[in-house]
Amino acid sequence: MLEFREISAQGGSASGGKNDAEYNPLFIAGNVPFTQGPIYGQWQEMTGRKVRRFEIKQGEGILGFFQVIKYPMPFSQNILYIPHGPVLKAISCLSDEFLKTFHDKLLEIAKEENSVFVRFDAFPKNEENLSKFFKRVPSHAYRSSYFQPKFEWILSLEKPEEEILDEMHPKTRYNINLARKRGIKIEIISENFDKYFHDFYGLIEETAKRDNFNLHPKDYYRNIFKTLDSSNAFLAVAEYEGKTLLVNLVMLYGKTAYFIFGGSSDEFKNLMFSHLAQWEAIKESKTRGMAIYNFGGVGPSTSLRVNNNDQFEGISRFKKRFAGELLKYSDSYDIVLKHTWYYLYNLRKWLLNLK
Repeated sequence: MLEFREISAQGGSASGGKNDAEYNPLFIAGNVPFTQGPIYGQWQEMTGRKVRRFEIKQGEGILGFFQVIKYPMPFSQNILYIPHGPVLKAISCLSDEFLKTFHDKLLEIAKEENSVFVRFDAFPKNEENLSKFFKRVPSHAYRSSYFQPKFEWILSLEKPEEEILDEMHPKTRYNINLARKRGIKIEIISENFDKYFHDFYGLIEETAKRDNFNLHPKDYYRNIFKTLDSSNAFLAVAEYEGKTLLVNLVMLYGKTAYFIFGGSSDEFKNLMFSHLAQWEAIKESKTRGMAIYNFGGVGPSTSLRVNNNDQFEGISRFKKRFAGELLKYSDSYDIVLKHTWYYLYNLRKWLLNLK
């Protein structure tokens, strides 16, 4: 019999009963998405969002974990989202029996939170049975800073550095060497993170204006920096002639290093400091025993050619030229409780996509 047990952030049952359960998705897999890790939930809670965490059991065995985040909407409405989750022990867990029980549990949670809808994108990916129980999200409704990308670019670190370099696009290797020759210095920072916050936020603001994307509130990033230490993160900082040109944040979770945020200057772009910063971050991740370097979201194609229909074309091409492979997550699926609000929400997303 399947059991969904809610777990508090500190371990133990959310109802306050004595329980040695712990929210730890790494217990069942080493390649768990960072967005289902405890620290990601902590970031959301630090912004005032409600996070609920669950352990999925069958008998004495643990099948999976998930954390669901509550996002506010206008007019006192809200939506629930399980980013790249639930995390399951195996694809075989996604049986009709599991999905029916999971559906009923999510419906129960959504009713408790009085939500418009609840959304998830399962990991690992298996979409054969999901449409039987859930509503597939239309492509235009993915547009939101709340939701995770469907495609990410990952690089295996389980090979020698020389081999990783050899597999890169020749232009990327050239740009790495050019940055070195021109005097770009990359420093790896594993302590005193707050010292670099001012530069980081200034550069990420500059990057957002240049690339036309929205930022979270400043306090969101400030709170993130408060959670960083040498065990879970490092910064790659690019400097030239005493000026900070780039600050990249890399988080470590399980066996994966995640390039989470990065800000860079418009100055001295011809010195190719972004290429060298990524390469030094890759080397640092490998030194720390990581098996995968995750560059984050990209467009759906593995091609390096220009695609004018791909809004991520520039950054996608940059990431893919480091070699690696495309990681594809499940489509997103919804359970809808308030159909009028859901229609208005999707209509707004559709109109935004026309711009």
